[in-house]
Amino acid sequence: MNEPTFRIDPYPKRELARLYFPFTENADTAVANLRKLMKRNPELMSELAAARYKPHAKVLTPRQVKIIVHYLGEP
Repeated sequence: MNEPTFRIDPYPKRELARLYFPFTENADTAVANLRKLMKRNPELMSELAAARYKPHAKVLTPRQVKIIVHYLGEP
């Protein structure tokens, strides 16, 4: 049986961060880790800016999630 694939949907930033960092102690740490990972990639940040990403947004649009997955891979 195949494992379910990651779906490109709107995600609360905390939920997406927990998917990328499932072993962190809390959601705030997971979000901080995701933010650091994203900031290390200027192309990712440039595409997110074009997709109207705001660093303090609580929910990521499907387009923004797709961009993140393109650069970071599936969580």
